[in-house]
Amino acid sequence: MSDHDVLHAERATGPIPDALLAIYRRRNGGVMERSLFVSDAGDDYGMEYFLPIPEGGLESAEQDIVRVNTALQRQRLIPADHLAFGMDGGGNYFSVARSDGSVWYHPLDTWEDDRSPAENHARTMERLSDSVAGFFDNLTE
Repeated sequence: MSDHDVLHAERATGPIPDALLAIYRRRNGGVMERSLFVSDAGDDYGMEYFLPIPEGGLESAEQDIVRVNTALQRQRLIPADHLAFGMDGGGNYFSVARSDGSVWYHPLDTWEDDRSPAENHARTMERLSDSVAGFFDNLTE
């Protein structure tokens, strides 16, 4: 993955936080070996797919960071300052809040169409970690 690939993705999605970009530099998406996050409350969250950054010259993945975030932001399914970077097997997303670097879970299967996006975000989003590094460090098999 080149700096050009990152700039192309950021033009479409907004800035990728440095802590997340450092992880992308080591591994550009795909199926995770360590994919289970256990919250302090004991709840399990399986991040089955880490959304890749599209690389120039390669066929892009069906679900990459640009395509997914463009769709989620267009439909206002995640807050504007969030960047989705992963998903579980049920089509729910993991994101980082650009404002403070915290990691969040977005269970879209509980979305209610008769509520506003802001109401749905407040009602459904779950804060998982204070940092990207803390989230990835705590993933287990």
